[in-house]
Amino acid sequence: MQLMLRANDGTSRAYDLNVAVLPLVIGRDADLATVAIVDSQISRVHCRILKVVDEWAVEDLSSRNGTVLNGTRITKAAFRPGDRLRVGGSQFMLEDETVAPDPLIGARIAGFAIDEPLGRGRYGAVYRGTQIALHRPVAIKVLAAEYASDPERVQSFLTEARRAGALNHPNLVQVHDVISSGGHYFLVMELMSGSLGDLLDQDGAMAEEGVRKILSDVSAALAFAESNRLVHRDVKPDNILFGEDGTYKLADLGIAAPISADGVAHQERIFGSPHYVAPEQARGGVIDGRADLYALGATAFHLLTGKPVFEGPTRDLIQAHLSKAPPDLKQLVPGISPGMANLVARLLRKNPQDRPASAIEVGKLLERMAQGKPLLRPVVRRRRFRRR
Repeated sequence: MQLMLRANDGTSRAYDLNVAVLPLVIGRDADLATVAIVDSQISRVHCRILKVVDEWAVEDLSSRNGTVLNGTRITKAAFRPGDRLRVGGSQFMLEDETVAPDPLIGARIAGFAIDEPLGRGRYGAVYRGTQIALHRPVAIKVLAAEYASDPERVQSFLTEARRAGALNHPNLVQVHDVISSGGHYFLVMELMSGSLGDLLDQDGAMAEEGVRKILSDVSAALAFAESNRLVHRDVKPDNILFGEDGTYKLADLGIAAPISADGVAHQERIFGSPHYVAPEQARGGVIDGRADLYALGATAFHLLTGKPVFEGPTRDLIQAHLSKAPPDLKQLVPGISPGMANLVARLLRKNPQDRPASAIEVGKLLERMAQGKPLLRPVVRRRRFRRR
């Protein structure tokens, strides 16, 4: 088993895990880390790779900027061949020399060619591909083989395709086709340049002007979803993609919940990412579009500070979203405009009724902010007279 490193300076190295002293510690301090990388985003001892019985695992060592596996920040997780591990500006990949080459690379399915892998997640992989007739580059999402025989997971995969395919908006990732072939399920989408999760891993916090553009684009996508009576339920940096033209688009409608006639979405199961989930969504039961607005606020906080609103194990994260006040943005981001600080604080209110009423309202607030206008009109106090 080999650990392949593509360092932040562009160099590459390979480590043979069969002969390495375990656990293999990755960090910035050459005296404490087995794999030392010069990178200010990496902690002195950042994470470690170890073997648990016959399986490999990666564990974060309370690093400052976190350890990201397949686009998701982890505390401890299984580390499998083909997985991508990001530490600061460097990337690691676990390679098993005994495993046969990916049979999908070079395959042609229903007019599409699969060219190369782009990334791997919990439920499958994404490849760069080509629509042969149009010579159009596309992204091809493939449901993992272990889930292809699971009717519930296949149904969720197909639901994502149908919902996304039926929605056409400049700030939603467009789905071109869904294909079932040879026991595989393929979702063909427009090819994007990357995700905000990638940018956070590489660059950390973003400038306020850029965050305002992101919020404007995503709130437009959420407003369109609201008009189609859908709650996305998983707004987060990894699901916000960007193109070469600078447009930001919301992806992954796989767990979106329909809003019924009573104006709310009824959750049969609790979904969402622990770092961004709204309190009412974490409790289960009914939600509406304001749950997405909370997740948008948590995403904005992460983009502005380089860190999630709350950190820790999943149980602690959920409890914090339920009952703990978020940190003060004005202290964490000196120089942040009062309008942006106010908007993020409103989005992160525990009670949905205290948040903006809709994504449309958020878009209007962002327009006022861009024009230099206050988000809240000054209150005119009227003099009250007492009748004798």
